[in-house]
This record gives sequence, C-alpha cells and structure tokens, in this order.
Amino acid sequence: MTLAEFNMLSFNDKYKAMDRGVFLYNYLTNEEAYECYSFDKFFIEVVYNEENSIIEFRSFETEKTKSI
Repeated sequence: MTLAEFNMLSFNDKYKAMDRGVFLYNYLTNEEAYECYSFDKFFIEVVYNEENSIIEFRSFETEKTKSI
C-alpha cells in the first residue's frame, strides 16, 4: 500500500489497515494520545482524544522513505 492509497481509504478502512503496520511508539499530551506505525514507505500517527476514541489518522513520509 502506498501513502496515496492509504489517504484515499475511508476512516474505517484506515482503522483496519493498522493491522498491516508495525507499531513503533506511543506518546501522550495533556489532551491527546498518539500511536505511530510504520508501513513500507510511510508512517501513520493515530490520534486519540481524552475518551480514547480515534479522532484522526495522520500520514506522512520522510525524505529517506521517499527515496526507497
């Protein structure tokens, strides 16, 4: 799956796709929690609110992953 393909998925399909990623880390702020996953050539941050509900998927790639 590419970054563009992931970005075109529905919210529910993005949630299902997380099984294909490799969990890297999580971190907390005062208002949100984050989990980061690695895919072949991009990364996904899953953002949770205070009620532990997913509110956003943030996808990105780095200069290094762009060249792979």
